[in-house]
Amino acid sequence: MNLSTVVRDIVIAGLLILVGTVLNQVLIGGILAVLWCVAIMAIEARRRNKFWTWVSRPLVPPASTLGKYYQPAKSIHTTALERRKRSHTLVNAAQKYKNIANNLPDGLVILDDRMMIKTVNHSATKLLGLTSADCDKPVASLIRHPDAQVLFKSATENLECADIPSPVNSDTRLELRLFRVSDQETMLIARDVSDTSRLLAVRQDFIANVSHELRSPLTVLIGYIESIRSGELDRDTLLDVVQRLDAPAQRMKSLVEDLLTLARLESAPAPELSSLSEIDGESLISTIVEEAQALATQKHRITVNASPSLAVRGIHVELHSAFLNLVTNALRYSPEGGEVTIKWYEHDGMARFSVRDEGVGLAPQHIPRITERFYRVDPTSLRVTGGTGLGLAIVKHVLKRHQASLQVYSKLGQGSTFYCDLPINRVEEEHKENEIS
Repeated sequence: MNLSTVVRDIVIAGLLILVGTVLNQVLIGGILAVLWCVAIMAIEARRRNKFWTWVSRPLVPPASTLGKYYQPAKSIHTTALERRKRSHTLVNAAQKYKNIANNLPDGLVILDDRMMIKTVNHSATKLLGLTSADCDKPVASLIRHPDAQVLFKSATENLECADIPSPVNSDTRLELRLFRVSDQETMLIARDVSDTSRLLAVRQDFIANVSHELRSPLTVLIGYIESIRSGELDRDTLLDVVQRLDAPAQRMKSLVEDLLTLARLESAPAPELSSLSEIDGESLISTIVEEAQALATQKHRITVNASPSLAVRGIHVELHSAFLNLVTNALRYSPEGGEVTIKWYEHDGMARFSVRDEGVGLAPQHIPRITERFYRVDPTSLRVTGGTGLGLAIVKHVLKRHQASLQVYSKLGQGSTFYCDLPINRVEEEHKENEIS
């Protein structure tokens, strides 16, 4: 109760007594003064009770009937709202960063100064198999790969990295790194480097395969060149040697051309509509068969069944290369007297090109990999039959650029059928879509 209120109540009580004295009723005046004081005390007690009741819920705006408690209550209410707003801001920020951490593709594990797990994100569960139930457990007891153990032991010295298989999936390669966040916390990052490792392996295999493919013809060329350089060969022998140089030279030329073709297809953007032309499938196949006849022995038979009115839109030179690769591939792996059947027909609204041979066929485990560069089902057969080992890789990329894919049906001892389905009206349909949009 402030001073002004006390003075006011004293003045009112004095006036009541004075009124009673003037009326010769001092007792009545005293009684009135006492009643007034009791009433004031009752009102104050009620307001005080309301105030303490309100204090338990300070976020509710205070009522003006609190009297002298209203201003303190209003101040408390304002402070409570500010603190609540600040708390909400901190909670939202914490939730935001938690969501960011959980959506990171890298596994994130926060460790304390004793290398005990404090928190993990969703990717850490996916890559490392760690969950919230593993909190307060030593990370070294859960990731037990030797390289990871060395990394954890060096955490207080040099923060290095480790390359380990994922504890969840051994086919996934992980790169583990430790980062010091503070004196009390360390962050463990687990990154999936499977694709990078796979690309490095592919690059190494590619270099090794190219070197291997070039070594044989180069060895032959160098041998013949040394013979010529000796000067001991007569004219007839020299002409024979020169003719023999043609085969390895042509082999290297074919290999380089296929490598350049494959590199161009892989790096080139999707063909634009203006670069596509109408291709008559029957005419294209007729040209391909004429070229393929040079590879076919007299005992090879080529049968063609092509729909005369079926045309597609595409890049002529690319489809010519892809179809020719499929036909020559069938001829190379067909036995003498074997038949190669080429078909061009409409199937489910698409233009299907298929080549069937009567070769030895493919085992199921080889089919997913036959379009890899230099992949060999039989490592000894490629040099015997010719070819660079890049034909089907070229086919795969050409068809991909034409919204198609290579399909294979094969059984051991029963030959193979390679086929693809090309859109018939691709350009027209795309034009219509553009007009609608």
